[in-house]
Amino acid sequence: MNRKNRVWVEEPPKPVKLSQWDKESLLKRVEAEVAKTTKLQKDVSRIEIRAGRVYFYKLYEQFIIEGTTVTIPLIEGKYVEFPYARITVYDKTFRDCSLNWQRYNNQWMTVNEGTLEECIQKAEQSDWFR
Repeated sequence: MNRKNRVWVEEPPKPVKLSQWDKESLLKRVEAEVAKTTKLQKDVSRIEIRAGRVYFYKLYEQFIIEGTTVTIPLIEGKYVEFPYARITVYDKTFRDCSLNWQRYNNQWMTVNEGTLEECIQKAEQSDWFR
């Protein structure tokens, strides 16, 4: 084997696996932090925890893109729900997290890294989240 072709590849860290109790305590902590903010409290309609990640969702009024026939399920017959932000949790102390923003191509981009509280405050202050 040719040694010149070897390359070290660093894998991104994986989200922590959370028990049901961990998810409930994380949800309470996130809801308490969001309640301290004004922008997130107004924008975030739902918070969900899946696979070591906290997803924030926002409701938008329905819109129709010309030339498409895609049917989107509506909430209350008027709103469409889209991901607003995501916080990836890397440890059970919630001190190592990353704040993510979803791009137009459905890929997530890291905006900030820090504690859970720092990520929520960055989502409040950042222009990435509107």
